[in-house]
This record gives sequence, structure tokens and C-alpha cells, in this order.
Amino acid sequence: MKEEVDGRIHLGPLGLAGDEQADTLNHGGPDKAVLVFARHRYDDWRRLGLDLPEGGFFENVTLEAPGVDESTVVLGETWRLGGAVVQVTQPRSPCYKLARRWGIDDMVRRAQQTGWVGWYLRVVEPGAVARGDDVELLERPSDAPSVGEVSRVLNRDKRDLDGARRLIDAPGMPARWVAKLARRVAGSLDSDEARRLGPDA
Repeated sequence: MKEEVDGRIHLGPLGLAGDEQADTLNHGGPDKAVLVFARHRYDDWRRLGLDLPEGGFFENVTLEAPGVDESTVVLGETWRLGGAVVQVTQPRSPCYKLARRWGIDDMVRRAQQTGWVGWYLRVVEPGAVARGDDVELLERPSDAPSVGEVSRVLNRDKRDLDGARRLIDAPGMPARWVAKLARRVAGSLDSDEARRLGPDA
């Protein structure tokens, strides 16, 4: 679980100074420098009986901005976050480690069903950030899919081949996900799904 930090922290191309990631093969890197989770999603989860502390989804930024969540944020939109400029890259695909941390066997599948998973940012311009910083929308592509739509097609509605085709051609889609969706449209199964969900999924 991520813990709240006081004071200003440098946000660089690979993330926040001092942040640690146990699995750098599947997490982190320039396109996953920052994980964001909408604060009001904790209330949504509580209504479903899951009471986690803030930071419980391992996010770097718990964002309090009315109307901003997976359903409204689109791939490629750019924000000013404190002294940095960041860009939305992809939704999070939760893995079994989330379920293991909280001892809830079906947590990953529940996250995928709701779509309340958070999203990643890349750092366009490094800078210092702090708790309470404003987030300003700088640019929003008009034809890009929401992170919620990408998450839905990738992880939940896998038989939505029309949706898969739309995402293959959508701007801002990560190349590895375009390849994955292309295989799905061609009739191939997702070979990495069991590994990501874990042995008890």
C-alpha cells in the first residue's frame, strides 16, 4: 500500500522520487510512471462492501476532482499536475497481487467488472508535486477512447469484437494492447490472462 507523503516531491520520467516498485518487469517504466485512482471510487467500493484505506489500490495519486474518473478520462489527455506536465497513457490492468495484499480472492475480477481500476500517466515535463496540488486539463483529444472503455473491452467484454476493432484504430492505444486486440479479432485467446489474474482466480 502507498503511504501519504508530506512536502514537495520530484516527479521524473520514471515516477516519484523515492517510490519503490517490487515488480519492475510488469510495473513502472515511462508509460506507467504514475498510477492515479479517483478518490470517490473508495466510496463506490464501500457501497459494495469493500472498505479499503486510501492508497489501498497502490496508487501514487489519489485524485479528488468531481466528475474525473475512468468514465471521463481519455487516452492522451494532458494535465498540469503541480509543477509537472503529465499525459494519460492507459488504464490499469489489476493483477493478483492486489487480491493477495487484501486477502480477497475475487478482488481482481470485481475490479475488472466495475472498471474502477485507475489509470497511468507518463511524464511529459518533470517537476515537483505535493499533496493538494491543483490538476489542470491542458489538452484533450476529441476522438480518443476513455480509459474505462479500453478497460472494458480489454478485460471484461472480450467478445465485443466491434469494440476491439475500434480500439485497434484509436489514437493513443499502447502498441502491445493493439497487438493483443488484433489477435483477439483474429480468433486467438489471451495467453497472458491466467498469469496476470493469478492461480486462484
